[in-house]
Order: sequence, then structure tokens, then C-alpha cells
Amino acid sequence: MMKKHPGKCKRRYFQYGFMAGVLLLAGIVRSNAQEITNRLQGYFKATSDTTLYSHFTFDGNGKVDIVGLGDGYYFQKGDSLIIYPDKSLFKFLLKDDQLYGVSEWVDGGVWTLVKDTAVENKRTDPEAADRVARLMNQYYEVKTKDELAFLGGADTIYVHTMKNLCDSGLSKACLDYAGLKIIENMGGIGAFLGEETGNAKKEADPEVLAIIEKAIQMGDMEGYAVLGGYYSMLQNAEKAKDVLEKGGELGCRRCVWAAFSLALEEEAQKAAAKEKKATPQKAVKKKR
Repeated sequence: MMKKHPGKCKRRYFQYGFMAGVLLLAGIVRSNAQEITNRLQGYFKATSDTTLYSHFTFDGNGKVDIVGLGDGYYFQKGDSLIIYPDKSLFKFLLKDDQLYGVSEWVDGGVWTLVKDTAVENKRTDPEAADRVARLMNQYYEVKTKDELAFLGGADTIYVHTMKNLCDSGLSKACLDYAGLKIIENMGGIGAFLGEETGNAKKEADPEVLAIIEKAIQMGDMEGYAVLGGYYSMLQNAEKAKDVLEKGGELGCRRCVWAAFSLALEEEAQKAAAKEKKATPQKAVKKKR
């Protein structure tokens, strides 16, 4: 088996990091042709009851409440609006205070701004907010260029770009980067998907914890949902519960639902164990 040369590994790491930084800068320059912002603010209600999502509430600072079930990230580029919920993405066209859905899950739907509904405007620093919007646009371009790029392994331009975006101040990229490190720790996506969890608790990776904490320090409470999920995966249900409860108290709606799901799972496991204990075991006949 050939041994990896340390110098070559360091060189390749530097090259990937440098290329990711160049692509990030090039994307920012190119995107300046259209205004990129997250100043959209207000309550948008569906004009029909046939849509999956009855309303969206934008805070004017990059976060959107999706039907009261959880928060997503959003940014506007020209007349296009992109929302990242928990998974997937929603694309809209914004025209005359109306959102027109043009992607999967929202296609064909129309949402109208309800002007007499009071919504808190959290846009306290427009310059900083729009800087995050531009980073979100870079995130969007990287993700849509190759939706399966995260399968490429630990040492790719995609991974280094997520790290650069995280280091530049995009909390969502930090949470994605933490997820990539978790997959790496599991031995890759194949091993991750086929992992036998068992009942034994596993130790958390300090690097993963630091990345998630970085997102939380940026004010992203979704970090608590990711952290709770990480501890749950490590079979540390008690720690997961504590983290999710704390996140819920701080406004993380995903944490509330995750904690509820975790509690239901615990009850189901207890019921199964109780039923198993109550079921009489068949006697094993001894051979003569």
C-alpha cells in the first residue's frame, strides 16, 4: 500500500482552499450585477387553500417563519426569492407584493402580502444583513451547481467552500460543514448510511461541537437542533434532550418538534421493553 506524502497532502489542501476562496470571491463580484438582499419583511398569505404552505413570515433580516413550524433562510436576487427550509429549497418570483411559486413544493402557488398584519422587523444592521444575503447567494450557487457534491469526500472544493462560507460568517454553511465532518467521522457517506448505532454512547468530536457552537454564536438557534440531533445519533439521549429543550426556550421551533419526537421514541422503547418483559418465555427443553 502506498503511503501518502505529508507534503503533497498539505499542498493539495492549500490548493483546494485557495480555489474555493477564489470561486467565492468571483461569485461575489459576479453577483453584484443584480441586487442581493434579505430586506423583504412581512406576512405573506396563500391565496388558495390548496397549497401545502398557508403562509410565510419574513423578518427583514434573512430568517423566514414557515407556517409556524420552523424557520428557514432566505435571500432575494433581483425579482427572485430563494428560501431554504429544513431540507430542499423553494423558489419564488416577487412582483407587486405577491410571491409566485416556481419550484417543487410551491409551484403554482401565490402568496400575497397582508399589510395590516404586524410583523417584527429584525433588520437592525442592513449592511451586515445584506452581506449575509450575498453569502447565501454563494451557498445557493454552490449547492445548485452539483446537488450531490457532498458525496465527494472530505477533501473537495465543495467542502472547502462550505468551510470558507462558514468562516466568512454564514451560519447555515457552518451547520452544513458540521454535517460533513460528522459523515467523515463515520467513515464516509456509505458507512454513515449503513451505521449500526447500537446502544452504547459515543464521544462527541470536539471539532464538530466547535463548528456548531460557531453557528450558535452567530445567533443561529438552528444550531441547537443540529447539536441535539448529533447527540441523539451518539446515543446520548439525555444530552440531546437538554440541548433541544434549551434551544426551544431560545426560540428554535425545530428543537421543540425534535424534543417531542425524542420523547415519543423514548415512550415507545419503554412500552416495547415492558411488553417484552411481560411476555412469558418458552421453556427450553433439555436434551437427555
